[in-house]
Amino acid sequence: MFGFSYSGADVAVVCREALLRPIRRLTSSTHFKRVQNPEHDGPNELWLACSPGDLDAQSLTLDKINPDELCEPPVTMSDMLAALATQKPTVGENELGKYQIFTQEFGQEGS
Repeated sequence: MFGFSYSGADVAVVCREALLRPIRRLTSSTHFKRVQNPEHDGPNELWLACSPGDLDAQSLTLDKINPDELCEPPVTMSDMLAALATQKPTVGENELGKYQIFTQEFGQEGS
């Protein structure tokens, strides 16, 4: 699906983009509901972003919620795939050929 033309810096950009996607969803959320905190420490209940049609939904924005009471959404596979789709690799086939020649002449693969 995706080639080997992503550099280390490209991978870092993709990961950073994927990490920001749940935050963007939170900042655009208009409704939240209270849920039980699965952790043993912290508050008993947390605010979870939900759809306006959820039975327990309350009209709230992120800036009205105490950060300690926010249920942080996880980074999902769809976040990673969306980040990969928007962040194109910066290493071209020409550069890859040069690296392969260099590795054959001076280095060893896999070390």
